[in-house]
Amino acid sequence: MIELDAGTPGDVEHAASLLRQGHIIAIPTETVYGLAADAGNPAAIKKVFEAKQRPIGHPLIVHLSDPERIHQWVDRVPDFVWPLIEEYWPGPLTILLPKKYGVSDFITGGQPGVALRMPAHPVALETLRLLGGDIVAPSANPYGRISPTSASHVLRGMAGRIRAVLDGGNCSVGIESTILDLTGEVPSIARPGVIGRSELERFLGMSFPDHAPAKRAVPGNVKHHYQPVTPTIGVPPERFPEALPELTGNTGRTGVIWWQSPPPESAVTESIRLGDNPEDYARMLYTAMHAMDQADLARIIIELPPKTEPWLAIHDRLGRACTQSSGAD
Repeated sequence: MIELDAGTPGDVEHAASLLRQGHIIAIPTETVYGLAADAGNPAAIKKVFEAKQRPIGHPLIVHLSDPERIHQWVDRVPDFVWPLIEEYWPGPLTILLPKKYGVSDFITGGQPGVALRMPAHPVALETLRLLGGDIVAPSANPYGRISPTSASHVLRGMAGRIRAVLDGGNCSVGIESTILDLTGEVPSIARPGVIGRSELERFLGMSFPDHAPAKRAVPGNVKHHYQPVTPTIGVPPERFPEALPELTGNTGRTGVIWWQSPPPESAVTESIRLGDNPEDYARMLYTAMHAMDQADLARIIIELPPKTEPWLAIHDRLGRACTQSSGAD
């Protein structure tokens, strides 16, 4: 795998050149590192599925360099969508709209909608500009495993599977984008992210269904996802202090990811504290999970955050990442 540095003159152009040649590469976005392929090249898109071992039929998000490129993928953009785009693009919001005739089922997973976003990372945007087109870019990791938030995560997970990784530093958001589904009669959140439901409801002046499950297949919306190889246990914060002695009393090395209740040093092998607000917690979560997964542990124990709306996206990721729970709802 070629290691490219976004700070080195010519390396971003090299990355765009590789995409033009039909190779797949990892590039940084503000959410996670994406496994990029030219969205107009079916053979390159096929390589994404092969490299990730991602099931065919699972939709991909198309990343745009400019909002006006939405017309390449959608016939009609509702009037209320343009203020939404102006407010949140570039940024961690994916919009699912009815696709234009001829848009590949390989990209949409055979669904009637196409998922679109404009990333808020200068390296991603420059790569897109130099490419002169759009890319698909699911997370640059083996399917079902922890999403990468640094180039080193990509190197560990995808070595030998992809052509290059473009190092643009650590991701500033740290979890995947919100997916707003606008293919139905009313908007709905198909995947929660750091841009929350209440914020989008206020902006649009309309209500979404209460905690409705995604009506259609969308990226990341599978039961088991974002998982470490190491068995991982999620524990609610109110049970964490009392459950920890029991969970760490078993044989084997134990790692703990916590935010409120520090574990006794004598009880654990590795300990990482996350932030006590949703933004800091999200930014650090996958990095902490990667570190624990590299530490030769028997188990990882995670102190879950509060079950309130600002933490909904993190609960979504942890609910899919944990192989078991201890007292969680």
